[in-house]
Amino acid sequence: MEYTLIRSKRKTAVIQIQKDGSVVVRAPQRLAKKEIDRFVQQKSEWISFHQDKIKREREKQGSFSFLDGRFPLLGAMFPVEYLDEGKPFYHEGTFFLYKGSEEELCAQAQQLYRKIAREELSRRVAFYAQKMGVSPTAIRINGAKGRWGSCSGKNSLNFSWRLMMAPEHAVNYVVVHELCHILHHDHSREFWQEVERFFPDWKECRNILAQTSQKPYFMIQE
Repeated sequence: MEYTLIRSKRKTAVIQIQKDGSVVVRAPQRLAKKEIDRFVQQKSEWISFHQDKIKREREKQGSFSFLDGRFPLLGAMFPVEYLDEGKPFYHEGTFFLYKGSEEELCAQAQQLYRKIAREELSRRVAFYAQKMGVSPTAIRINGAKGRWGSCSGKNSLNFSWRLMMAPEHAVNYVVVHELCHILHHDHSREFWQEVERFFPDWKECRNILAQTSQKPYFMIQE
């Protein structure tokens, strides 16, 4: 079994399985190589179990729900239809993609989500900005996985297109959250009081967003 050996002043040997499934062994400086090989062989079943688990998770994440033929949008699941040629589009509750490799399908899906995010978030920002009496300087769509939205010092709003995979109420919360930063560029008591004017259940919204980020389809490849 292949592994990367890292020696240090530690007293015992330890095996680590990396995110990509590779094996790293950290061992004492003077521990004989044959002893390390014997240690790895003894743990071979444990290593294989975790490597298989990582492989299954990566396959599940990479599939992006293509297996069941549905995509998430604002809290609901919508069907996908595959066409022979042309450009991808979304129309009346159906995603239309054109046949290709999984990589090509992921690229098409991302293209559609970006387009939908631009339209949906621009509309929602305009609605809440008017109610709040604020004016963002710009709206940008990015592909962030760890941050739903942000507001720059110049009041430019940034949103991840992945936000379209979350339920509608949670999406609206993110919009209001970022608009509130135009009034308060921090997370002070005054900021949260402003958020609570529109979303008294903001903590629940944050829980919903955390659950969304754990879904396999959220990890669609860039």
